[in-house]
Amino acid sequence: MKFRAVSNETRMNYMFWNIQNEIKKEMKYLESLPYDPSSIIAVVKHHLDQWDPIQLLEIGSPDDEYEGEARSITIYITKHVDDMTVAGLGQAISRIFRKSFRAEFQSEEESMEIAYGILRELTTGDEDAS
Repeated sequence: MKFRAVSNETRMNYMFWNIQNEIKKEMKYLESLPYDPSSIIAVVKHHLDQWDPIQLLEIGSPDDEYEGEARSITIYITKHVDDMTVAGLGQAISRIFRKSFRAEFQSEEESMEIAYGILRELTTGDEDAS
């Protein structure tokens, strides 16, 4: 959507509205699953927090900093569980972080390592894989 002569406040309100709608859609999808995805979200969030690719947690940001990304990655996992690959998950992680953080995200190569760690923990319970 192109903005014409509108204030910065209107642009920000539109952006927040968009984000809220996206969160609602994600939550609705997760709630529609026939199982509780919270354990998957917890594994993904743990790996993202340990990685901290934007160093937000390192500088004291709130603990929920990567919650949205963890939710989006969990949705990817649930939708691709039958054909999941480390490469596919790594690409999804990179895409999600680029969308969220744009130029601040510079860790695309590490996305594959994080994908491997997440998948290993989800399939074997071994969290030392990352």
